[in-house]
Amino acid sequence: MDTIEQWKHLIRQANSAFAHEHFQLAAALYQQAALLLAEAWPDYQQQIQAADSHHGQDSITLLIICFSISIQNLAETYARQQRWRRCLSTLNRSLTQVQQLQQTIPSAHPANVALLRESCNLRRELCRLSQLSAQPTPSSSGATMLPASPSVH
Repeated sequence: MDTIEQWKHLIRQANSAFAHEHFQLAAALYQQAALLLAEAWPDYQQQIQAADSHHGQDSITLLIICFSISIQNLAETYARQQRWRRCLSTLNRSLTQVQQLQQTIPSAHPANVALLRESCNLRRELCRLSQLSAQPTPSSSGATMLPASPSVH
């Protein structure tokens, strides 16, 4: 099973756990999915240096998008648990990783567009969740759900 297929399997499990409000399990699975992609990055980076094949460009772009989805879903899971510090630090750390990845890719490479786009998506989520974290917590008389995020895939 290739990296993206393994990622899809983990994401399906994580999304199911999230949907059933098993947030700790969902977080562990989203973390595992992000780690899987981060560990695969050196192999994809070799593709960048070896050849500029269209297939290689597509798989690198897909890896970047999948990583961003994993991180956004992980952050949303932490937000649902009111673990704001962990939520925001996860997004900040991932933004740093994306910026570091951008420095390893030639500027003319199409993967840079994906990195820029996903960096914007991560920043948008960071702003949205930062605003939510600053809001006062509801009283114990009734729990409020966070606004749905378009990032849970």
